[in-house]
Amino acid sequence: MGDLLHLLHGRDTIECATAYERLGWPVAIGHRHRTGSGCTCQDTASKAPRVTPGAHPREAVVKPLPRGELAAAFESAPGAGVIVPCTHWDALVVAHPIGMAVMVRVDAVGLHVPYLASGHATVTLLVAPGTGELLVDCPQVEVRSGPRAWVALPPSYSVRWETAPAEDHPLPDAGAVRLHLAEVLKLASADRKRW
Repeated sequence: MGDLLHLLHGRDTIECATAYERLGWPVAIGHRHRTGSGCTCQDTASKAPRVTPGAHPREAVVKPLPRGELAAAFESAPGAGVIVPCTHWDALVVAHPIGMAVMVRVDAVGLHVPYLASGHATVTLLVAPGTGELLVDCPQVEVRSGPRAWVALPPSYSVRWETAPAEDHPLPDAGAVRLHLAEVLKLASADRKRW
């Protein structure tokens, strides 16, 4: 398993996608980011620009690739995003500064929370499945849960693991993150009032 987790930090799309599949995570192919011409979703005039170019699903409903078709699918679309439905975790998506402040706090208390950064726009924290609903009342948090929700995983365009999953650390309950998130949001609100 250690070798498998090591692959998650690589830049080879097929190796990473295969590693996710071996972890039992269903993998779908996403759009591609092209230098100079943007995301492949822009090939259709009706599409609005995305906040996450090259790191989002091709269709509204994520359709995982059948086992055995992963390598061929990614070979035919070099640089395509690696999209995984939120069936093995819930995802908490927050603004980058908020997410980084939360992670400083959880790291300080020894809580292992896998999280991804999408450029400097957002941070996505992965928590135990079915627990994200504890944060749906927080307007600064986008909760993604279930097979219709998705997360772009590395090496999708501008997505990187800051803390990867670890085999010896189960995903924390969202309630364990809520306290730290509430404190960060309270401090951020106080700073805004001062200015």
